[in-house]
Amino acid sequence: MVPDINKIMVSLLCSDDEGVVLDQAVFFAEKFDASLVAIHVNDTHAGEMSMMMDSPGPKITEDMIKDMFVQHGYEQWLKKLEIRIPEGAIESKTIAEHAQDVDMLVLGHRKMNTFKASFMDSVDEGIANLVSCPVVVIQKN
Repeated sequence: MVPDINKIMVSLLCSDDEGVVLDQAVFFAEKFDASLVAIHVNDTHAGEMSMMMDSPGPKITEDMIKDMFVQHGYEQWLKKLEIRIPEGAIESKTIAEHAQDVDMLVLGHRKMNTFKASFMDSVDEGIANLVSCPVVVIQKN
């Protein structure tokens, strides 16, 4: 029996290699006639310089996520797209908290080198361990 898939969440970093992740999220949303939620977790210090002269990255905005949809040809989704941009220090935990009301989660994955993979789980594995819905992991280039 196929479960009802009414709401799909796609987790985005807003990096250049996420087109394939967005493509698959839209594919599943169309296939199941489901609503689509885009989520990005901003680090609590995103956009700030630290005392160590590094940065956790830019602070992602709704407009940046909307631009990503437009750049990949999904402008028609903007009218019905829900965008969530919570702040959190632990990305996997924050995404899991926001995925409680979704029926499927789509995540991107970038391969880790063998050394790193032997010591730690990837972020997508951490998320998959915390959520109760099906998780589709898309290999990024």
